[in-house]
Amino acid sequence: MLSFEVLRPGQKMRALAVILGLGMLAGCQAQPLYGTFAGPDQSVSVSTAEQRVEQIVRNELVLGFGGEHQDSAYHLELAVTAGMSGILPGGLDNEFSAARTTVTARYVLKSVSTGETVASGSRSADAQLDLPSQLFAQERAKLEAEDRAARAVAALVRADVAAALAR
Repeated sequence: MLSFEVLRPGQKMRALAVILGLGMLAGCQAQPLYGTFAGPDQSVSVSTAEQRVEQIVRNELVLGFGGEHQDSAYHLELAVTAGMSGILPGGLDNEFSAARTTVTARYVLKSVSTGETVASGSRSADAQLDLPSQLFAQERAKLEAEDRAARAVAALVRADVAAALAR
């Protein structure tokens, strides 16, 4: 027999808490924050890249959107630029020993069926790097900083596109 009269006072509170907790969990739904790119109505194709940093951003976006789609519902036009500036003088002859790489992505998301602009904007990200005295190490540091900044920009653009498609 299940009755509250059979339970002791401490057990009554626990049973009530369990029932209340189960009732609250019944209304929970686990889903992505900004929706998903899984269905054909949410598929996004990305424009081709013409430079290395733009290719990194494009690759990250294509992977984030679930791969290449032949007949996608949306098309993302992407233009990426990268630049580097020295920030901390040091070393011999006041050469810069540290720098900042900035990657900026400008994008326009359009509906393929109507040609209407769904979202547009610009996102940028910085990556810090140290410039050692060896030339090869400097070039490698520059490339790795560009890669880090490009991945960060791709994540920002992907979040913007997901938010625009969720509306």
